[in-house]
Amino acid sequence: MLALPRSTLSPSQLAVDPQGFELWYQPVYEFASGQVLHNEVLLRWRDQGGKLQRPKQFMPLIIQAQASQWLDRYVIEQTISQLRQRPELKLSINLSSSIIQDRFIAENIYDLLEQEQVHPHQLNFEISEISLAQNFDNAVSLVHDLKDLGCTVMLDDFANRYLTFLQWEKLELDAIKLDASLIQNLGGDCSQLRLVQSIIDASSDLGQRAIAKSVDGYFTSRQLFNLSFKSAQGYHFKPPSNQPWLKGKVEILGVAIDNLTQAELLHDLTSGIIFTPNVDHLMNLRHDSDFHQAYDIADYKICDSQILYFSSHILGSPLQEKISGSDLFPAFYHHHKDNPDIKIFLLGAAPGIAAQAQKNINTAIGREIVVGSYSPSFDFDQNCQESAEIIERIRRSGATVLAIGVGSPKQERWIHHYREQLLDSIKIIFAIGGTLDFEAGAKKRAPQLISNLGIEWLFRLASEPRRLWKRYLINDLPFLWLMLNQKLQD
Repeated sequence: MLALPRSTLSPSQLAVDPQGFELWYQPVYEFASGQVLHNEVLLRWRDQGGKLQRPKQFMPLIIQAQASQWLDRYVIEQTISQLRQRPELKLSINLSSSIIQDRFIAENIYDLLEQEQVHPHQLNFEISEISLAQNFDNAVSLVHDLKDLGCTVMLDDFANRYLTFLQWEKLELDAIKLDASLIQNLGGDCSQLRLVQSIIDASSDLGQRAIAKSVDGYFTSRQLFNLSFKSAQGYHFKPPSNQPWLKGKVEILGVAIDNLTQAELLHDLTSGIIFTPNVDHLMNLRHDSDFHQAYDIADYKICDSQILYFSSHILGSPLQEKISGSDLFPAFYHHHKDNPDIKIFLLGAAPGIAAQAQKNINTAIGREIVVGSYSPSFDFDQNCQESAEIIERIRRSGATVLAIGVGSPKQERWIHHYREQLLDSIKIIFAIGGTLDFEAGAKKRAPQLISNLGIEWLFRLASEPRRLWKRYLINDLPFLWLMLNQKLQD
């Protein structure tokens, strides 16, 4: 029986339960429109302790047990079942080298598609360059069989190491995904840049879409766009999650903002980290690499600024709606007022403010939806002991949702550093800045008209000039020029 490691990857092992495998997803976006083309299916395995294991941790044992074909078939079955339930989806599966040798696999896929009444165009397959090269004759037959079914077939991890151009041409693929090693550090290697450009040109001549993978930063994204890549995926756009993603993106100054409405977000939000980009965030992200690293973990980046909303229209990729954290958070707890699974912990604000916000919210909802609160010290993010105590408080409270409002970039960095320690209990994390002050009644929000006109910043500056003058009048001032420059470049 196949065995997999425990969360510590110690020599002790446990029998594989197929129920422990989970399908995760990462979308592929079109550069020009920001729309989702399809979601790549990724495999995770949850051990008995509830810890999620990645393929690099369990695949060596799968290979050792010669269970790759079994796992391929399992993923194909689960994916087709998902497509039956969600006909609006297009999903992409990675096939192992061993499944290429199975001469019945295309027939089995056909039978599953017929049985589940799933249209073949919903299903994509990805096969790595080395797998295709090692089993080339079988691979040609499999690719043609899958395409005859109506499925799309892509060449994955392509770096022009194993396949000749004539072999690549003979495969008659639909798309190629360039190996991550070619995508990284493009700016520092002219020969690598020339190779990438030649692959893109060749794929275009063959009528195949070139997809960049592992795009983890704005600079790389801009380079790829300038190289005429049509589509890409990576943490810069969206990290993997346990739900497929269909909403598009709008990129403003290097931040890919989710293009969805508040109603759509409330409907979809069952887990994940939510950040709320505004002008100040975008300006700080340009020169703060640690902040950028923290920002990339967010499952949702929503437009918190009317100025960003207006800018998206100027850029020609309009966001559907401004969704400020101060609007989203109360909408969230009202949406879940009768949901016993939603229990919130409030972290942030000055002493007494979080506790008052807890009291106000519970009174408004009519139940103890907020189960705990804590106002940390100013430098708690630098204090490992206090952070450990906060995590223990959150666990003891029984909360499933954490709302942290200590200002940016402190709140995003703290989430980035400690999120793994909260995974056993917290399903949703909001980074919501000054929202707790509003919920407690300690500060007043700008009138709706002022907010709609995009001059909420002026209202806040007038309210707290000593604290905010540098932010609004110096740090954020270049935004307009930078945004217009992006418009000219696009």
